[in-house]
Amino acid sequence: MDISERNPNNKDLLKFARENKEKITDLVGQETQRLNSVKVSFGLQVKFSIERNDETQFMEHYFKDDEPHVFKRNDEDLIKQKFDEFIENAKGEIENWSEKGSGWVDKRIQIMYVNVARYQPLRGGTYLPLPAKLAKKKAIMNVKNRDNECLKWALRAALFPPKNGKDPQRPSKYPVNDGINYAGIDFPTPVKEIEELEAQNPKLAINVFGWENDCVIVHRISQKQANVPWINLMLIEKGKIQHYCYVKRESTLLFDQSKNRNAKHFCMMCLTGFSRADLLVSHKKYCNSVNGGPTRIEMPKEGENILSFQNFKKQMKMPFIIYADFEAIIRKILDCERERMQTSYTEKAERHEACSYSYLVVRSDGKVVGSNTYRGKNVVGEFLSVFCRKRRK
Repeated sequence: MDISERNPNNKDLLKFARENKEKITDLVGQETQRLNSVKVSFGLQVKFSIERNDETQFMEHYFKDDEPHVFKRNDEDLIKQKFDEFIENAKGEIENWSEKGSGWVDKRIQIMYVNVARYQPLRGGTYLPLPAKLAKKKAIMNVKNRDNECLKWALRAALFPPKNGKDPQRPSKYPVNDGINYAGIDFPTPVKEIEELEAQNPKLAINVFGWENDCVIVHRISQKQANVPWINLMLIEKGKIQHYCYVKRESTLLFDQSKNRNAKHFCMMCLTGFSRADLLVSHKKYCNSVNGGPTRIEMPKEGENILSFQNFKKQMKMPFIIYADFEAIIRKILDCERERMQTSYTEKAERHEACSYSYLVVRSDGKVVGSNTYRGKNVVGEFLSVFCRKRRK
């Protein structure tokens, strides 16, 4: 859904934002009431002008959010906050662009876009049987719940294993009062809300795996420190139904993810497998999660702690060095054609166009002996022609 606000006479971005913030907040709020949860991205189309050769030229540029925002009901304050952040970012881009010498000046705010779509996160729901190949691994504890609270039953299976080990798939084998704070958590539960569940339960660290094309995939790796025991869950799905299960043997689950058939010991922070348990213990001291990678600090020895250039024989002194820099503007490509292939295509929406250049010629003693700055048409051609003429001379 696209919501646009036209104000062709408005030149002040901050004034435009103040005048329209309440209207935009109300429109997004209405959609959250109707759809319960929505994804929203803001966009702004601005018209720029520049004086060239006694002629005024115009250009339109579109500013947009890098990623959409997710809003629920009664999120008015958050909507206003994200809108203000978008306006500040757009203002910063415009000012940065002008300060770098492009010469373009914002002329008019043409359209404000608010793109709204229903947010349908991945949710774990009612009971599902395990896929045949996954069940064959015998690594999953799948509780046969009859409600939408499969996340609760999966966590209970991890925290309160039946003492006699019999019938672990029955909900009656687990306590209902599990001591976990579920305040504010939706059921069925989106993977995204597990971070909130961890935050309000300091002793919980939850990883979530998935099953796709008969292979294990990763939905979520906890960022908590290694001193918190991990609970590994499997999220399986069929159609629109998703279901959480407890992974009781992660080494069995992940064993065939590589060609190495030796016994493996896995780090649950980064999912790296090791052939020996002592190697895993040593690795955990330095592991920095799946996104950061292992980190170990090794300080250089005394006497070997100074770096200096040694290969003087490879130096070559140049009489002159030219430092050149270009500035470019981004132009939208109108009515662009898609480059279709058998399985995918690339759609060119914007292109960089050089609008100015500047260079310095520096002599070997550090003195600047030449410079030039140019703004206008055919920037690249003008730049190349300058040095072609110098070379011919």
